[in-house]
Amino acid sequence: MKRFSRLRSLFALFCCFFISTALFAQEELTIATWGGSYENAQQTALFEPFEAARDIQINTLRYAGGIDILKSDLMPDIVDMALEDAVLACDQQLLHKINIKSIVKTNVAEFKANKDFVENSLLPCGIAHLSYSTLIAYDERVFTGEKPQRIEDFFDIERFPGKRALQKNPAAVLEWALMAEGVPIDQVYDLLSTERGLRLAFHRLDSIKKDIVWWDNAKQAATLLETGKAVMASGYNGRFFNAQVNGAPITMIWDAQIIDWNVWVIPKNAKSKKDSTDKNKNIDLSYEFIRFVTQTEKMARLAEIIPYGPSRKSALKRIGLHAEKGFSMRDHLPTAKHHLARALFRDANWYANTLELRNARFWDWLNKK
Repeated sequence: MKRFSRLRSLFALFCCFFISTALFAQEELTIATWGGSYENAQQTALFEPFEAARDIQINTLRYAGGIDILKSDLMPDIVDMALEDAVLACDQQLLHKINIKSIVKTNVAEFKANKDFVENSLLPCGIAHLSYSTLIAYDERVFTGEKPQRIEDFFDIERFPGKRALQKNPAAVLEWALMAEGVPIDQVYDLLSTERGLRLAFHRLDSIKKDIVWWDNAKQAATLLETGKAVMASGYNGRFFNAQVNGAPITMIWDAQIIDWNVWVIPKNAKSKKDSTDKNKNIDLSYEFIRFVTQTEKMARLAEIIPYGPSRKSALKRIGLHAEKGFSMRDHLPTAKHHLARALFRDANWYANTLELRNARFWDWLNKK
C-alpha cells in the first residue's frame, strides 16, 4: 500500500508539472521580415523590447517579398509586407481586416492618433509603418573626377563606364528607364500603362543590357559595389546606409529615388501554433504587437538605427542622433526635404494590378537575345 501511495504521489507530481508547463509555457509570435541590417534594427528597437515587456518569444522568418508566403505551410502570425503586396493580398482576401480603433491609440496628448499617421497609412488590411527608398548608389573609388548625379547617368555607359547591378525583377527599372528618357515624374505610371510606354522603357534598358549584373538578395547590392563587380547598383537606402556606416566607399544618388511603404499585416489563416482550437489567441497577440511597435517612441527609435521614415508625424519629430556616429538621422531619411526634389512615390495600386503583365514582359525581354 505504501508503494502504491508513493507511485500515486509521483504520478500526481508529474501531472502537476505537465499541467503547469502547459499553463505557463512562454507565448510565441512568428514574424516574417526582410533580414539584414533592417531586421537587426527591428530586433533592437522593436522585437526585444516587446519580448521583455510581454515575456514572449519572437521568431523571425526571412522574407523576400510577394504574397506566396500567405499560401505556404510556413504561416507566420505577422508579415512586414511591401505596400503593393499588401494591397494585392487584401484584394485576394488573404489578410485579416484590421480593426484600426483597437490598435491605434495616441500617446501624445495634443492630437488624436489617427490624425498623427500620414495620409493613406491606415489601410483596410494593415498599417503602413515606415517609408523606404529604392535608389542607385555608386563606387566612389571609380569616379574620382566627374561623378554620377542623375538617373540619366546610370544609363550613360560612355560617360560612366562599368557594370550596373540591378535587382532581377521589373520593380523600379521600368520607372527609371522612362525618367531617364525625360518623362515627367507625374506621367510615369500613366505612360507605363500603355504599350508605347513599355516599349520605350525596354528600349532604354536595351542600351545597358550587356552591362547588367543581376542580384536576387538585397545584401548583394552593396557587396557588388564593395568588391568592384559593379560601379553602380540599385538597392535599398537602409542597406547602402549600413554599408556606409561600416566604411564602404559608397555614395547614394537620391535623384529618381522610388519611395515605398512597409505594412504590418496579419495573414487570414494565422492562428495559435500551441492550441489550434483557439484561433484567436495569436490574433490578439498580433494586435498587441502592432499596437506596441507603432507607438511614437518605438518608431522614432527604429529610425535612429536605420534611416527609414516613420508613418507617425510625432515620431518624425522625435528622431534623434545615430546611436554610434552621432549625426542627425532625420537628414538621412528618404523623405528629408533635400531628397525629395525628384522623388517618385511608388503607385501601389498600379503595381498590384499589373503584376502578371510586368513580370511576363520583363522575363520575355530578359530572355531575348
